[in-house]
Amino acid sequence: MPDSHLIRDVFPAPSPSSTSLGFELLALDMKELTTRVRFEGRPEFCNPAGVIQGGYLVAMMDDTIGMLAGMKAGKTKLPSTVDLHTHFLRPVRKGAIEVVARLRNVGRAMLFAEAELYDSRGKEAARSAASLTLNPVLKPAKER
Repeated sequence: MPDSHLIRDVFPAPSPSSTSLGFELLALDMKELTTRVRFEGRPEFCNPAGVIQGGYLVAMMDDTIGMLAGMKAGKTKLPSTVDLHTHFLRPVRKGAIEVVARLRNVGRAMLFAEAELYDSRGKEAARSAASLTLNPVLKPAKER
């Protein structure tokens, strides 16, 4: 985790949405523009079939990509997801979930990212490709 200490400079506290998903940073490498995050697939995320509803899985991938994009943008720009396309490969049951994300192309106003989501057995269960716009921060957000 060579750059995990840097996250508090950009994100002093986790967002409520990250907290609700059980966000735990495992690795962050700003040279390689990659990250690995663990989430907790909770029982309340499950649908009647007993598997985690896809919207929660997409939120986990979006949260991971957004954090990495925010780290790259720093405090002067705010990344905002424009498009997130997801392929679901297999059902995911409750338990530990990991997401690996990378920034693929970073421009002045847009960036492109990819993520894979792994179930508690380490099997790839979903993958996403995202486009994000980089919006200027006109004034800092109020701290909580």
